[in-house]
Amino acid sequence: MQESDKNNIFAAQTKNVRALEQAWKHINKSINAAYSCGDTSSAEIHTKLLAQVYCAYAEAVFSKVIHTPNGLSINDIAQIKLKGKKNIVGAWKKCVELSLKKVQGKNSGHVPNARLKINELIDAYVFDPSLLRNKIAHGQWIMALNTNNTKVNAELTSKIQAISVVDLYKKKAAFQSLSCILEDIIKSPNKAHHRDYWSHITQFEKSQINMASWTVENKISALRAKKLHAKQRLASQSEVL
Repeated sequence: MQESDKNNIFAAQTKNVRALEQAWKHINKSINAAYSCGDTSSAEIHTKLLAQVYCAYAEAVFSKVIHTPNGLSINDIAQIKLKGKKNIVGAWKKCVELSLKKVQGKNSGHVPNARLKINELIDAYVFDPSLLRNKIAHGQWIMALNTNNTKVNAELTSKIQAISVVDLYKKKAAFQSLSCILEDIIKSPNKAHHRDYWSHITQFEKSQINMASWTVENKISALRAKKLHAKQRLASQSEVL
C-alpha cells in the first residue's frame, strides 16, 4: 500500500461511515415506529438489521481512523491490520500503542497513563462484532451454531437473543468516543490530543454512566407516551376547528 492508497481508503471509508449513519437513522426510525405501535415482532427484526449496520459501522470507523492522512505509517497500519485478523480489541490496542509514540509533553508519565486509561476503556466497551455479524448474516438470528455447524452454541445464542436497540446505542456511542480520542492522537498528537484528551475521556465516561440506566422498557414507555400525547394534541386541535 502506498501513501496515496491510504488517503483513498480514508476518503472511501469516510463516505461509508456517512452512509451507515444514514442507514442507522432509517432503521432506528422503523424500530421506534414499531415499538410505539406495540409491534414488538417488527421491532426485533429491525433490531437484528441494526446490529448488522452496527457491525459494519464499527469496522468502517476503525478503518477510517487508522488510515487518517498524515498519521500512521504504512508499516504501522499493516501491524494493526495483522492484529485485527485475530482480535479487534488487540487491533485497537495496537493502534493506541503506535499512535502514542508521536505524543510529546512535559509530563513524562502522560503517555503510559493515557495508554493505560484508553486500554481500560477498550476492554470495557469494545467487543469483537464479527462473531455476531457472521452468525446473523448466516441466518442464525435466534439460535447460534458452533463453527462447524454441528451443535448449538449456547453462549452466542444468549448474546444474539439479548441484543437490544439500547445496547447498540451504547456500543455505537463508545465507538464514536474512542474514535475521536484516537483520531486526535493520530492527526494532532501534540496539540488537539493534549488540549482535548481529558474532556473526551470525561464526556465518554459521563455518557456511558448516563446510558447505563437505559432500558428497552423505558424506551417503549417513552415512545408510547409521545404517541399518545401527539394524538391528544391533534384531537384538541380538531375540537377547536
